[in-house]
Amino acid sequence: MDPLRISVVIPCYNAAAYVEEAVRSAQAQTRAIVETIVVDDNSRDDSAAIAEGLGAHVVRLPVNSGPAAARNRGIREARGDVIAFLDADDYWTSTHCADVVGLLEEHPECSVAFSRIHRFGSGEESVSPVFLTADTPTPSLWHLLRDNIVPQSAVAVRREAFAKHGDYDESLRHSEDYELWLRLARHAPFVCTNAVSVHYRLHERQVSRDLEVMLGTRWDVKLRFWRDATVNEAPGFVQRLEDVLLNVWNDTLRSAWLTRDEKLFRTSLALHDLVPHSAAAHRQWKRRYFVAWRAWRTLSHVWDGLPASAKQFARPAITRLFAPHRRRVS
Repeated sequence: MDPLRISVVIPCYNAAAYVEEAVRSAQAQTRAIVETIVVDDNSRDDSAAIAEGLGAHVVRLPVNSGPAAARNRGIREARGDVIAFLDADDYWTSTHCADVVGLLEEHPECSVAFSRIHRFGSGEESVSPVFLTADTPTPSLWHLLRDNIVPQSAVAVRREAFAKHGDYDESLRHSEDYELWLRLARHAPFVCTNAVSVHYRLHERQVSRDLEVMLGTRWDVKLRFWRDATVNEAPGFVQRLEDVLLNVWNDTLRSAWLTRDEKLFRTSLALHDLVPHSAAAHRQWKRRYFVAWRAWRTLSHVWDGLPASAKQFARPAITRLFAPHRRRVS
């Protein structure tokens, strides 16, 4: 079998400070790529000129259309069998394409492969955890419903998957990648590598750093997925989906309560209209918040002072106390 041909697509908007590093990292791959396509989303800076000067194929959009439209244009321009996506403010290690596209060649049943990422910038630094068993094709839908485990700059997607199941939804300005992963995960397993091959830059302009926008758009995408499932999927699948979504929402609220993260708690509670069949749990959580939040914060300081053995003994009871309407998922 011939090696898969790789096209790199880099959507770009006002990224003059970063795009050179992104393009050069694509050009420095140990595995050959067919092309580096930079889709300039009507930037007001020199992003396009910088990319062009580096030899990238630059496509200029006439109006700012958002990352979904930019990536879709790159897909249409691409000649490769696989599209490897890289945001203009991130960059790859030299073995990234070898790592992720190699997995797609080893596992032809998979439509998506991705790696782990190293987050840096704005005084923060971390490495993403391993959500799936490395190098093993995994049905990923239920993992994705809990969290977006697929970093956009770490992913390679078979071109044929877009032809069969559609590309990025251009009606979404945020969480457009998450919506696509849910759709693709319904039809084929994903596979990931344990390698950390992407440097993901944190900076103040990122929408992903806005908690309300991030959670709101992700739950909106989940609700859309559920609505589609109620029409197109079997009742058993829909029931499991509803149970998982309610559990995920409850788990977020319980975690925010136990860690005393009031912003996360209030933001998640306000999203109850996006969570199917959450009315009863919402009433309980809302009542608990208004009645007990101040007392809980006070008592939690006592908890902080307890020895570890006492905490271990008390934690199961506290967890049960703050887990309303958790459904058992088969």
